[in-house]
This record gives sequence, structure tokens and C-alpha cells, in this order.
Amino acid sequence: MIFDLVVKGGKIVTPSAVLEANLGVIDGKIAGLLDPRLTYEAKSEINAHGKFVMPGGIDPHVHGGHGEPHRETLATASMAAAAGGITTFIDMPLSAPSTVTLKAFMDKVEAVKKECVVDVALYGGLTPGHLADLEDVFNAGGQAFKAFMCRCSNYPMTDDGTLLAGMKILAELGGLVSVHAENDTLIHHLEEQFAAEGRNDVEAFIESHPIYSELEAIERFIFIAGLAPGCKAHIAHMSVPQGAEAVHYAKADGIDITVETCPQYLGLNEDDLRRIGGVAKCDPPLRPQECVDELWDYVLDGSIDMIASDHSPHTFAQKKVPMEQFDLAKQGCMGLTTMLPVVIDQGIVERGMSLPLYARFTALNCARRFGLYPQKGILAVGSDADFYLLDLESNWVCEAEKTFYINKHTPFDGREFRGHIQSTYVRGTQVYDGTNILVEPGYGQFVEMKMNE
Repeated sequence: MIFDLVVKGGKIVTPSAVLEANLGVIDGKIAGLLDPRLTYEAKSEINAHGKFVMPGGIDPHVHGGHGEPHRETLATASMAAAAGGITTFIDMPLSAPSTVTLKAFMDKVEAVKKECVVDVALYGGLTPGHLADLEDVFNAGGQAFKAFMCRCSNYPMTDDGTLLAGMKILAELGGLVSVHAENDTLIHHLEEQFAAEGRNDVEAFIESHPIYSELEAIERFIFIAGLAPGCKAHIAHMSVPQGAEAVHYAKADGIDITVETCPQYLGLNEDDLRRIGGVAKCDPPLRPQECVDELWDYVLDGSIDMIASDHSPHTFAQKKVPMEQFDLAKQGCMGLTTMLPVVIDQGIVERGMSLPLYARFTALNCARRFGLYPQKGILAVGSDADFYLLDLESNWVCEAEKTFYINKHTPFDGREFRGHIQSTYVRGTQVYDGTNILVEPGYGQFVEMKMNE
């Protein structure tokens, strides 16, 4: 057997072990985990000595900017993903237009095929007036659907009745519903109260999104999910450890539910929001450090299923506002390039997170939940050869100006990270070399979700 590529000398990280093995690739697929004591014939070799061969990261929550090129494009988002070791991401439906119809969904599929340098799956949307579109989008490969339990941006809020009706439809199809879980009336009551008092500063923003406003929506969604057995339930960008506890008990009660958290909730706190300002404003907001530490406890015991960037690009004008007019800043952090580095630095290095758990948290669990496994999410024979080389002995500094984002800001600008992603490979082809993108837009592929396989 002649391999197209053999990755030699590294340690291969799987969901259950770290292997002293070489990785063999043929036609973009993993063809073997090879005994390093033997010799193999290959057209090309990579020397990974001293490095870990990691399964390509999967980011299940990206706003790639489709239709709003002043914010981001699928091309630049995919380049930023590659630079952060992410080989597949799932783009949210909040595009222009939103992908709540089959036509909008298929137009975005074509854009992915033309623009991206990594592989991409796509969300549909569960919104009022579009329940009849769910099945068509599901059959086109968009089998996860986003709903907002509160007002946010220009994407319509989904009331509880519509949410339950949509989840019952998707229970029949075998689909998934992901929610932005915050209580709309609790938040807006506080926002209106503070505005009437003339308070529009950062403290008013923090206080108008209390922990209980997120926890109530999480618990309500768990209740609704129990009324639609068969529909996969998922909570997006959870910021509060009390939510992780609620999900833990829901799983024990037989609710089919998973949850993601984000690098901003694991690597920043509300003091950073006060220090950085609008660039760090996101929704839900950054929480106190004790919440960060407790969230990590739930990550490390496996209660939180996966990491997601919630990459939400905005212009400098939309983010850089006076602190006393903090209400004017758009909500959302840039996070594609720094998602995995935060987990490496704060999880593996700082808290002793095992590499197999890291592989599950950053790749396997997401692939399984979103119908991408076994094509994605694992370094195993027959899977796509998506991986990156990680040097845990090397440090690097995040510099916003060197990112691939259109609007070059990040709340992690100037931060030193322990552990360096040195190169990224998608389907056996190197797409990033530590500095440059090495493939042309269009190398990336649209990946259909296959939740019933």
C-alpha cells in the first residue's frame, strides 16, 4: 500500500487514548493508524516529532457574515477557522437573508462551495411563519435549527408555542433544535428600568442580564423538550454553571439534550468586560470569575458537551463606543481563531484537562450530535483526514492585526497563549502553515448533516 501522506513521529490523540502511531492518508481519508516501528511507502511525509496530532476542531456556532461583507465573509471566516485548528464549522442562519427557506439555504450552500477553505455545515432556522420550511431544509442537509427565546438582532424571536410546534415536527424528522436561552421579558424590563434612570453604562448591561434570566430560559427549554420526545435539544453559548447543573439532571431524567459553552465564558470574566469594553460585549454577557471556574468544573467532568466560538463579527464603529453609552455597542465576540487556544491554555495547561477529553470536547461530541460523525470528529480509519499539529511546549501571542478577520479586533488581543497550533490539514491537504492560508477559496466543501445514520 502506498499512502498519499504519512504523518510520522507525533502522538495521535483519540477520544480514548494518546497513541504512539503514525497517521496514513489516502484520497483525503485516514487509511491507517500505523505502527511507528515499521516502514511505510508514501508520496509525502510530515515530521510531527514532539507534537500532538489532534483531530480537527469542529465549531458548532459561527456567524460567518454571509450577505454582510462589511462584517465578515465565509471566505475570511473559514481562513480564521483554519488558523485556529478548526477544520469544520457550522454556520448559523442569521445571514442576509436568514436561511429559514430552502432557497436561502441552497444559495448559502453554493456560497460555501465557492468561498471556503475549510468544510462547512449549515443551520436552518425555527422561526414564526416558517414551520412549513423545516422539512425541505432538513432534507437538504441542514438538520439543526436555531431559535431565539428572546429578541436579538434582526432574527425573529420564537415564542414558546412555535418552539414546541417546531420541535414536534423535527421529532418526526429526527432533527435538532438549538436555542439562545434567555428570558426576554426579564431582560427588557431591567433594560427599560435602567434606561429610565439614565444608566446606559457597562454595569447596566451586566445587571440587565442576570444569571436568573438565563437559567429560567434553560429550565423552560428543558421542560418544552420533554414535551417533544424525539427532537434533539441543544443549548447554545451557555454562560452559567447553574445551567450546566440543570442540563445534567435533565439528561438523567431522559431528556435528549446537549449544551455548548464558549471561549469567552471560559477565558474571560466580567472584569475583562469592564477593562476591554465593547469588543468583549456578548450576549449572554461575561460572568464573574467564580462562574468561570465552576463552568470549568462542568467541562472537566463531561457535563458540558462541547465548545463553540459564537463568532459574531461587527465593525469597529459598532463595537468601540464610550463606556457610558455601552448600550450602543453591538453584542458578539470574534472567536474562531482563539476558540481552541483558550481550551488548550486554560484547560490542558492550566487545569490538567486530559487530551482524550479535549478531543471529545472539541471534535467528537459535536460531530456526533450534529450528524457529521464518522466523517468528521475523530482520527479513525475511514474518517476525513482533518487534523492539526499542536506543540504544547510553544507559546504565542494573539495579535488582532494578524488575524484573517475583516474587522481585526478580538477580546484576546495581546494575550499570550500556552500551546501553539502549528499547521492545519483538511482532508489530508495542508490549508494553514502557521502564517499563511495555502489553498484557494473553494477548497472547502459543504457537509450535509446526517442525524438519522
